[in-house]
Amino acid sequence: MAKRFSKFLLLMLIAIFVCGQGAYVSAVSTDDMPEPILQVENQRIKDGYFTNLNNQVDKLKAMDEGTIIVRFQYTGSSIMSLFSLSNKQVRDGHFHLYISPSAIGSENRFEKPGEAKTNVHVSAPVNLKENKVYTLAMVVDKDKGYKYFLDGELIKEDSQSPRKFLSNIYAPNSAQLGRTERLSGNQYPFNGNIDFVKVYNQPLSDESLTTITGETKAASLVNPMPDTAKLTNPFSVFYPGFMNSNNYRIPALLYSKKGTLIAGIDRRVENGGDSPNNIDAVVRRSFDQGQTWEADGIVINDYPDKASNIDLSLLQDASNERIFALVDGFPHGAGLMGGFGTNAYKGTGFKTIDGKQYLYLKDANNKEYTIRENGIVYDESGTPTDYSVDEDRNLYWNGEKIDNYFSQTSPLKPFKTSYLELYYSDDEGKTWAGPIDLNDETKEEWMIFLGTGPGNGIQLTEGPYKGRLVFPVYFLNEYNRQASAVIYSDDHGKTWHRGESPNEGRVVGGETINERYFTNYDHEITESQVVEMPDGQLKLFMRNHSGYAQIATSFDGGETWDSEVVTEKALTAPYSQMSAIRYNGQIDGKEAVIFSSASDSGSRINGTVKAGLIEEAGTYENGRTKYSFNWKYSQLVKEGQYGYSSLTNLSNGDIGLFYEGTANTVMSYIQFNTDYLKWQRYKPAPKPAIQSFDVLSKNPKPYRPGEKIKVEIVFDDFVMLMGNKRINAIIDGNLVQLDLVKKTDNRRFVFEGIVPDIKPRAYTAEFELDPNLSIYNVYGELFDSNQEAAKFTDQIIIRAD
Repeated sequence: MAKRFSKFLLLMLIAIFVCGQGAYVSAVSTDDMPEPILQVENQRIKDGYFTNLNNQVDKLKAMDEGTIIVRFQYTGSSIMSLFSLSNKQVRDGHFHLYISPSAIGSENRFEKPGEAKTNVHVSAPVNLKENKVYTLAMVVDKDKGYKYFLDGELIKEDSQSPRKFLSNIYAPNSAQLGRTERLSGNQYPFNGNIDFVKVYNQPLSDESLTTITGETKAASLVNPMPDTAKLTNPFSVFYPGFMNSNNYRIPALLYSKKGTLIAGIDRRVENGGDSPNNIDAVVRRSFDQGQTWEADGIVINDYPDKASNIDLSLLQDASNERIFALVDGFPHGAGLMGGFGTNAYKGTGFKTIDGKQYLYLKDANNKEYTIRENGIVYDESGTPTDYSVDEDRNLYWNGEKIDNYFSQTSPLKPFKTSYLELYYSDDEGKTWAGPIDLNDETKEEWMIFLGTGPGNGIQLTEGPYKGRLVFPVYFLNEYNRQASAVIYSDDHGKTWHRGESPNEGRVVGGETINERYFTNYDHEITESQVVEMPDGQLKLFMRNHSGYAQIATSFDGGETWDSEVVTEKALTAPYSQMSAIRYNGQIDGKEAVIFSSASDSGSRINGTVKAGLIEEAGTYENGRTKYSFNWKYSQLVKEGQYGYSSLTNLSNGDIGLFYEGTANTVMSYIQFNTDYLKWQRYKPAPKPAIQSFDVLSKNPKPYRPGEKIKVEIVFDDFVMLMGNKRINAIIDGNLVQLDLVKKTDNRRFVFEGIVPDIKPRAYTAEFELDPNLSIYNVYGELFDSNQEAAKFTDQIIIRAD
C-alpha cells in the first residue's frame, strides 16, 4: 500500500512540476503508462506544410517494437502519411503510418544498396469521414505481431507478417509528420489537424489503447428506420469458394419479364485482376426477387488458359423475351492490364475479302487464315483448308476438335486485341448461345479496345426509335484516350451499329473534340449507363475524372449526342463505374431515375443510391424538351468499400441492387423500396457547447499583481483544441493571456495567466477565447466562437502588492 501511495505521490509531484513549467497535463493516464519517447501536439498541416522531426531520427531509428498513437482529423481523398521515418535518398526506404478514406495501415519498405527490396504492408479497411476526429494506435510487438486500434476498437491483428518497425529502415535521415520524405517524389501529403502524436518504445496494453483511442468514439446519429421503409439484409450472391473461384468482380443485374432475377459477374479464377487473366462470364438466378438463389451458378462461357470474358452487360428484348449478354473477349495473354497497347493492339481482328469481313488467324510462321461461312477456315490463297471452327471458337482438323483458337496452345491464333462478344439466352438465362463477334460491325481499326459499359443495356419504349436495343460501350482512340458511346440494334439483335461518342464535336473551353484524335486526359469519358427519358431521348451517365457523374444527351437513339456534356454536381462519384436506371413507377408523383455509385469524389467508398425526379427545364434549340434531375432523395446503402454496382426494377415496385462491397471477393445483393430512399438516416451532428466558463474561485478572491489567475471551461462533451490554446482577458485595459495548463476527460480545460500590475480595487474582467483557437467535437463540428457562451465577465479584486 505504501509503495502504491509513493508512486501516486511521485506522479502528483511530476504533474505539479509540469504545470509549473506551463505545459498542460492530461488526466488520461494509468499507473502502468510509460512516458512517450516522442510527443508532438497541436499541428495544423495543409498546403504543403509538414512537421519536421529530423532531430528525433537518432532516437527513433533503433526501435524494433513500440507503439504510435495519433489523434487527427483530415480532408482529402488519397493516401496520407501521419508519421514517417525514411531515408530520403532512396525511393523505397521508409516507414509510414498512413490513412485514406477507406483504409488505415503502415508500410515498412527496406531498401539498401546491394540487397533485395522488401515491403511489409499491413492495412485494415475503414470508413473515415472528412473532418471527424479519430484516434489511431499502431502496436508492433516483436513477439506477437501487429495491432491497430481505432476509436476504442481493435480493428486489425496480424501475427503472420514479418515483424518490422523503425529499426528496419536503412540509414534513416528524415522523420516527419504529414508526409514521407523519399526520393521518388510521392510523399503522401497529409491535409488536416494532428492533435497529438505519441511514440512509445514498447508495446502498450490493449486496455490502455482501447481507453485512449476510445476517447473519440462518437455516439451514433442514426434515426430509427420508419415502418414503411423496406431493406433486405445483404445476400452474398458470389463469394470465395463458390463456383471454384476466390475472386469476383463487375456485377450486372437483370429482372426478366417472366420474373427471373439474373445476377451476372466476372468469375476471376486465378486472381482479382483484369485481363490478361483467367476470367469467365457467369450468372446466378433467383425466382423470388432475390429471397433465395439457385444453388449453382451458370457459366455463359469459359475460355481456356488466360483467355477471358470480362465486364458483363445484360439486356432483354421485350418483344421476344430474348436475353442478351454483351461482354469483352480477349484471347490468351490479351488484355489492358500492363498498359494500353502492351497486351492488346489496334485493330478489329477482321479483314475484308470481296466486300465481306472475316476474322483472321495466323500460324507460327505468320501465315494468315480467315474464318468464313459455316466456320470453314481458308488460307491466304483463298483455298479452304482442313481446319474449321464452331461458334465457341473451338478449332477442328478434319472434323476432330484439336483446340480452341483463343487458347495458349492453338496452332492458329487470332489477332491480339479486344473482341466485343454477344451471347443470348431464350430460356431465362439457363443456357446461352454465342459468342457472336461484333467487332466487324462496331469496332474501328484505330481502336485498341471497344468494350462494354458494363452493367445494363435498355430497350427504347418511346419515340421514333421505339424497340431499339441499346448497350453502352467505351473505346480507346488513336492516342489511348477513352470515350463513351453506345451500340444499337433495330432488328432484335441481328445486326449492330456503333453511335458516335459524346466526345465527337463536344466543345470544351473553346476546343472542339474529335473522338478519334483527342488527347486531353480531362476530356475522357469511359464506362457508362444509358437511361431513356419520357420522350425517348437518351441520357448517358458516364465515368470521368471530374469527381462527379457526367451526363450526355442524345435525340436520335444514341447515334449522335448533343454538344453539351453536363457535370452533375449533385452526383459525387470517384473514377469508377456507376449504375443508373429509369424507375418503373413514380416518386412524389413524378417520373424518376435511380442512381448508384460510391459517393466520395476520390475513393470507392460509401455506396449511395439517389433518386432524381425528372423535371422539364425548357427546350433545346431543336425544340426537344430539356430534362433536368432533382436529386431529392439520397441514401447510404453500404459504408466503407463500394465499387461497381448494378440496379434493376422489380415487379413489386422495389429496386434490386447488386454491388461490389469488397474489392474482388464478396458480391452482394439487397432489395429496397422508395420509402427507404426517403428515410432521413442521420440526425444533424451536434455542435460543441460550453457548459460553464468560470474563474476558479468559489468566492471573490483578492489577487496581488504577479499572482496566477485560473479560468476553467467545461464543454458538454469531448472537444479537441487546435491553434492558440489560450483565453484572453482584459483587466483595466490590460491584456492578460491565460494559457492551457490542464485538461480533464477532454471536456474540462484550465487556463492560467498572470495578474497585471494594476492599482488595488475591484475590476470587471472580460474573458474570451483566443480568435486563433479552433475547437472541434468528435463529429468534426466547429465551435462557434462568436456566440455569447464563448465569453464572460467576472469581478476581480486586486489588493496591494
